[in-house]
Amino acid sequence: MKEINQIVIIGSGNVATHLSLALKEVEKEILQVYSRTAANAKILAGNVEANFTTEPEEVAGNADLYIIAVSDDALIQVAERINFNNNLVVHTSGSATIDVLKNFSSNYGVFYPLQTFSKSRKVDFSEIPVCIEANNIENIERLKSLALSLTDKIYFIDSEKRRTLHLAAVFASNFSNFMYSIAQKIVQDNELDFDMLKPLIQETAEKVQQVLPEDAQTGPAKRGDEMIMKLHVEMLKDYPEYQELYRILSEGIGKMDFD
Repeated sequence: MKEINQIVIIGSGNVATHLSLALKEVEKEILQVYSRTAANAKILAGNVEANFTTEPEEVAGNADLYIIAVSDDALIQVAERINFNNNLVVHTSGSATIDVLKNFSSNYGVFYPLQTFSKSRKVDFSEIPVCIEANNIENIERLKSLALSLTDKIYFIDSEKRRTLHLAAVFASNFSNFMYSIAQKIVQDNELDFDMLKPLIQETAEKVQQVLPEDAQTGPAKRGDEMIMKLHVEMLKDYPEYQELYRILSEGIGKMDFD
């Protein structure tokens, strides 16, 4: 089995940045960074001591692995312009199937780190689950070996299960963060400090590490406190979109039954 040592990163966004830095830390060589945006490519390449290009046709053809970390909409458009020379190529998408790469190389797969990434915030990759899929056993083993250099939280799941996981992640992370944004808007519009809510947010996140979310649920909707819920809806009269969201979420909590 050929070990993965030399890697080309295709993309320069949040996932590409954190994955490149993590791989560099475990002494993998980042040969090259490709991005449509020269400034972003140059910054990331500088951070991992790699070359960079903004031309797909100039992507190096001799890497052990090509990691495509771009948006789902751009995935095929980028891949079809690169010559992978039948070397192993993977994408990092939660929802794109493995088969989107089958026309671009005889060795392909998925390397999906399940985490929310922001360039401004460092993450500990040893705590991040990595989901792996590949078109044959040898490539699975190669990706497993690479993943083990970063974390021991490795999951071998197919495209359908990964899509389901990604859907759940959107609820757990993206939608939760949107709720924080609404809370921020409400308190700031009323000259209150969002920092006052941070201990509550922290405790909510820590609680779910110990008990199931359905067992941790609290609040007026859980208690069936109609008077408080009506008051809250009235207080949101200047935010009609939040009023409707409050009603939908409260109704859902009231009906919550996972048994």
